[in-house]
Amino acid sequence: MATLTKLPRPLRQKLRDKAIDKVRQDIIHAGRHESDYSDADLAFLIGEKEKEIWSGIGWKGFGLVALALGINIGV
Repeated sequence: MATLTKLPRPLRQKLRDKAIDKVRQDIIHAGRHESDYSDADLAFLIGEKEKEIWSGIGWKGFGLVALALGINIGV
């Protein structure tokens, strides 16, 4: 699995933008404001969300390849 740093810059930026949007949604759902978090906390949350999104992409890709090969993975 490729690391995030090996992705082309436009893809890394798109992944980061999606992670930022998801973190903002999580903050709103928690009933808080961005200003309640320090910059370090926000950077950590965004980094974790990027990893979460990337791992989800990996499993989706694996599922598509398995489906194309006719392998039932039971998901």
